[in-house]
Order: sequence, then structure tokens, then C-alpha cells
Amino acid sequence: MRTRTPGGPPTVPLPRMPVRHLPWLGPLPAFHHDPVALLRGARERVGNAFAFPLLGQDVVFVSGPEAHAEVFEADETVLSPREAYRFLKPVFGRGVAYDAATPEEMDAQIAPLRAALGSRNLDGYVRVMEAETRAQVARWPAEGEIDLLTELNRLTVAIATRCLIGEEFHRRMGPELPRLYRELESGIRFAGILSAKAPLPAFRRRDRARAALAEAIGEVIAERRRRRPPDEPAGPAADGQDMLAVLLAARTEDGRPLPDDIVTGMLIAMVFAGQHTSAVLAAWTGVLLLHHPEYVPRLRGEQEELWAPGSPLGTRALHRMELLDHCVREAERLYPPLVLLMRKALRDTVILGHHVPAGSLVMVSPAVAHRMPEVFRDPDRFDPSRYAAGRAEHRRPYSLISFGGGKHRCVGPAFAYLQVKAAWSVLLREVDLRPARSGYVPDYSTLVPGPAAPCTVRYRKRPGRPS
Repeated sequence: MRTRTPGGPPTVPLPRMPVRHLPWLGPLPAFHHDPVALLRGARERVGNAFAFPLLGQDVVFVSGPEAHAEVFEADETVLSPREAYRFLKPVFGRGVAYDAATPEEMDAQIAPLRAALGSRNLDGYVRVMEAETRAQVARWPAEGEIDLLTELNRLTVAIATRCLIGEEFHRRMGPELPRLYRELESGIRFAGILSAKAPLPAFRRRDRARAALAEAIGEVIAERRRRRPPDEPAGPAADGQDMLAVLLAARTEDGRPLPDDIVTGMLIAMVFAGQHTSAVLAAWTGVLLLHHPEYVPRLRGEQEELWAPGSPLGTRALHRMELLDHCVREAERLYPPLVLLMRKALRDTVILGHHVPAGSLVMVSPAVAHRMPEVFRDPDRFDPSRYAAGRAEHRRPYSLISFGGGKHRCVGPAFAYLQVKAAWSVLLREVDLRPARSGYVPDYSTLVPGPAAPCTVRYRKRPGRPS
């Protein structure tokens, strides 16, 4: 039966998810076990828009490029990312990012970050990425087994802290950083959408880790401010091209420096978001190459052609590595770091002709969207050629949505892609890898699902390569 929203065209009621629901909990057990299978199955049965209850919350799920466009391009007074992601406040901090007082204030906080992640800084970042990857491999014995995700987490923590917060913070925290970021990440769970203050052990670990990181960053900020009076603006080059320098040089609309707690929160937010998603994307890239080893000789041939032995790795060479880029993007498509992106409906609205009531939590899923057969041919198959010229399936607007879309698209995809490609450029040159188990499946216990532990692989360092 069609209804009519005030002043608008007729709308079609949303179908309900065709799955048995528990009172208040909804389909929570199935959602927690494998949200992607649940949502894909429901979409195949009832279409690209449906509703279901979850933890006492009305949820509307939509999929497909047209739906994604409507969600990502909606006015924030209608579909609000800030209201949907307020559960991240304990990680980012009071008044930071999604907890900013207004959308305009959030935009002002993010603006300096774009400068830090701009193209003029990327070559310097790539040198750090190469150096840290080589240092990581040098610590391994000649051959053995590693947990690939654990090693890539350590690597991306080191890269992110050096590039974004600075050398002094990296030296100060040293080996503590991977543990702290792992504990911070442990608080990003589905339960947090309901209550970020629930008395869960993971949330207590999150809060302790956040306090330790904030204290250490605060000490670095104080040291830098002592070296330069707060009323003396400085460009980022004064302290090196890291994000901390950019944030310390930034000014509010009335000309004051950003408050230290805001600077600290933005740094924690950026390192956390960029580090873990990059580690997960790099891990899935490796897992897929283990399962499709026929691509490895071609990738190494591309490396030899574009990156001369003994020369530093740079953005120009990385941008020209098309096959590696296509393999990374195919890993991103098949196993996107974020399986859910959300908005909160502040007013009644319409998506795909369906009435969406105010108060609903609106979800889209990159993991579901990226396997739609009407968008990606043979969508469950690892096929890097789908990104080649003349095919380029990802060029359709809002088809590949790992980094979101519209105004709130992630500010750091260029950094993320370069980090993954730099890491695998070094790894492909220096080690041979083989699977150490029969299968690798996603761990859906967090909102950023990497391969479930243990993600063990066998390796052997290649003859004649640096050790």
C-alpha cells in the first residue's frame, strides 16, 4: 500500500527483514555472527531496502549505487553522520569530530587534516613507509611463520605515528603503541552503538588506552609549544611534515590556536582510523595473493620495471604500479575494512521511494554493495582486471564505497592506498609467502573486520635481498 509523505510523492512502506526476530534484540545473534551474510541474504529475498529492529533501535538498510547516492548526499539535518557515530566519543574525545557541537565545527576541525595528507607531503610519507617495512622484515629470522595481521598492525602503527604525530612521539612510546591501539580498537564493537559506556571489559581497556595515548601526545604538544610561542604561527615544515605540526599551525576563526584537547583528539582519531583500516586492507591483500599466487610473478615484474634496485620508493613509482593497485582495490572490494556505514534520520525522509521515519538508524554496507552482481560481474571472484581501462566497473558513482562518499568521504584514502602499496612493494621483493592454514575468514567481532586470528602465514626471505 502506498502512503504519502507531507508535501511529497507517494511512498512504498519498507518491507521487513525476512528473518526471525527476538524481542528488543531483533536478529542480533545472526547479525553479530555474520552481518554481511544476514544482510546479503535479506537483500536477495526482499530487495534493496528493508527494515528491522536491532537492540531496540529501528534500522533501515539500503543498498545499490542509487541508494548510496541518496544517503551520502543527504543534508545533515535529515541524515546525520554525527548522530550515528557519537558512540566513538570515548575514542576520539569530547567535542572532537562526531562529537563537535555543530557540523560546521566538525568541518573546521577536519580542514587542516587535508593539508597534512596533501600531495606535497606524500613523498616524505612514502619514504617512512618503505623504511618501516624494511625494518620490520629485518627483524624476522630467515624463514618461519608470522601472524600477518599482527605484523601489519605493528607496521601501520609505526608508519602512522611517525607520519602523523611525529618522530618524538614514536620514540617516546616505542613498543607500547601496538598494544595501546589494539586495546583502543577493542572498544569499537556493535555493543557501543547501543551504549558506549556499558560496563564491558573491552570498554575499560579502551578508556585506559585512550588516556595513556592522550597523556603522551599532550607531552609532545607541550614540548613543541615550548619551542615556539603559541601566538607565533608556523608552517608544517618547521617541525617536519607531520599532522601534529599542521594542527599546531592551524587557527580558529578568531585567530586562536586549536585547543590542545582538540589537537589530541584529532590525532588519536586519524591515527586510529587510518592505521587499523590500512592494516586490515593490507592483510586481506596478502591473503588474496596467497590464494592467487599466479599474480605474484607479474607483480614482481611490475616492481622491477618501475622501481630500480637501490633507489628510494616514491609516489611516482607507486602510482604507476597498476597491477598492484588493481589487486589492492580488489581486496578492498571483497573485504572492505568497514562493513557498515551509518546515518541517523533526524526527520522523516524517502530513500528509493520508501518512507524512512525519523529516529531510524540508516545503514549501508560496502561488503554487501561490493558483491552486487548487477554492479560487479562475477562479484565473488578475485578479478583485478575489473579495474582496467575499458572495463573499470568501480567508476560507476557510489559503486565502490569503502571510504564512504559525498561530503563525509574519508579524508585519507590516498595515504591508505600508498601505505598498503608501499608495504607490499617491499614484501614482494624481500620475502616469499605461503599459506599456513586452509582458510582465512573475517572476524566480525569488531566494526573493522580483518582476517580472524590466527592469520598465520609461512615466509622465507628471498636470496640476495636485504636482511
